[in-house]
Amino acid sequence: MERLEAHDDWKREGLGEGLLERSESRVNQPGDADHDRALWLEQTSRELEQRYQYTIALSPLVVWTAWPNGDILDIDEAGLARTGLSMGEVRGQGFFAAVHPDDRQSVATMWRRNASLGHPIDNEVRMRMRDGSYRWHRSRAAPLKDASGKILRWYGTIEDIHDRKLAADAVRWAADHDSLTGIWARAAFLTGLERAVERAAEAGSVVALMLFDLDNFKQVNDRFGHDTGDALLKDVAVRLSGAAEEPAMVGRLGGDEFALFLARPDSARLAAAIDRAVAALDTPFRYGAITYHCRSSIGVAFYPADGADGDTLRKNADLALYDAKAEGGGTLCYFRGELRLQMQQRLSMLSIARDALDRDLILPYYQPKIELGTGRIAGFEALLRWSHPGRGVQLPATIAVAFDDPELAIALGERMQEKVFADIRGWRERGLDTGRIAINASAMEFRGADFAAKLIARLAAFDVPATCIELEITEGVFFDNSDAHVRRTISTLHDAGITIALDDFGTGYASLAHLRQFPVDVLKIDRSFVQAPTACDWTIVRAIIGLGKGLGIKTVAEGVETNERRDALLNDGCDFAQGYLFSPPVASTGVVGLLEAERAR
Repeated sequence: MERLEAHDDWKREGLGEGLLERSESRVNQPGDADHDRALWLEQTSRELEQRYQYTIALSPLVVWTAWPNGDILDIDEAGLARTGLSMGEVRGQGFFAAVHPDDRQSVATMWRRNASLGHPIDNEVRMRMRDGSYRWHRSRAAPLKDASGKILRWYGTIEDIHDRKLAADAVRWAADHDSLTGIWARAAFLTGLERAVERAAEAGSVVALMLFDLDNFKQVNDRFGHDTGDALLKDVAVRLSGAAEEPAMVGRLGGDEFALFLARPDSARLAAAIDRAVAALDTPFRYGAITYHCRSSIGVAFYPADGADGDTLRKNADLALYDAKAEGGGTLCYFRGELRLQMQQRLSMLSIARDALDRDLILPYYQPKIELGTGRIAGFEALLRWSHPGRGVQLPATIAVAFDDPELAIALGERMQEKVFADIRGWRERGLDTGRIAINASAMEFRGADFAAKLIARLAAFDVPATCIELEITEGVFFDNSDAHVRRTISTLHDAGITIALDDFGTGYASLAHLRQFPVDVLKIDRSFVQAPTACDWTIVRAIIGLGKGLGIKTVAEGVETNERRDALLNDGCDFAQGYLFSPPVASTGVVGLLEAERAR
């Protein structure tokens, strides 16, 4: 009976139409008996059924038929074998027993919609296998309709797509997640932030975007190795994920920068969630025998107060993060309107610095360094200036942020070296003895592995002996580089004949350990201890002078502007001084005048 029904269905659908026409044309030849015609029809039916069975047997698809409302009418043996269900169990609504519980509602909804509209079906669903496991399958079906459009049957297939889907999901997961930490990657996080803002707009709720930048992360890699650095990044991801109660999302934007957004119905709950996230990073990090307290700079911006969309929110949180880092790190800063103005000023400084380089407006000014015992010029410090076409010579403060920019800091340093070395060569050709000329090296310049080699090569190109140069470095050089790199670079320069001066000694991270580890020739006492000093300040000045004498290191006091300060420094044993008492910084032509005036005395 089922075979005849199938035969009728095939005929209605046009299946095997060509074969039937050929068979009927043969049995309708003149002289054929009705019995022969019946035999031909039966043979043709068997051939069609065999073709159908062989085709299905060779196909990985499970074929099924359903009534207009979706109740299963028939399913082939492959489907029964996979699920372990019998034909009696699957008919009607029974096949739902093989559908994953989490997928049943969506399947039922899809059938209700398609039963009335008659749209083709194409969906993915998890089906329980005979062994109790679940595998992903793709179910596709199309309705058979009569002339009036009424659905008569549904004919469909089920295809096992489990391995293909898992592979596609793995590719998609890898694209959306950070490979090291497993949390959301930048693009996926920013997409999630945009959606969170849209939902907050609909619900009238608030969102906080927090950006985290791990302070001194480079030192962790340099000091303990990249394995430790990777472990620290993973730990931060785990901590933030644990503190980010839903609705929230944690992402790694790149390097050591993490992001977290928190959505809450009101500001009070949002503040509590922010506190939990900040506290999550307070506990010291432990990896093997290493214990490390990881400080973090944090910038925060709020929707809707600080931005009406995800992109604006991110930019403003980034400004707050920059402000936190500018304060020295280890702190949290909220976005404020004036931060945007500060950023505009910063961008303006960078633009001015680039323009000054492009138009060759950078020039060195020189301030003499005086030997306190004799009052004579012992050398000069080269100070960066730039020439504004309308406003004249400008101080470096007008382009200060450029010295923190990796590209511009190096370009400015190299341009200064070229200018200074050219001036030294000119003075030497005139027979003038300027003593050592001190040039400054920013932390950004010092990061380059070839900094020392390039400096020495540039001296050779200008035919200037290394003994004419003193290199001044600040605490930032130690702070931003590994000890091994600093030692290697300083040793290379020192061996070439360049003396090394520690600038602003006593104001920050430069310590006694650095004097023991590195070949330092000069300690420069910062002007903040010299100008209008308190008793405590002068005690520090005397301590630095004493330290220098004990270690055989010369001392230079900056910012000397009165005879009283000069005499006090001389009495306490300071070797050199510089400041407006002796001379302001002068152009290269002014150096010649100072030296000739001294020679004439």
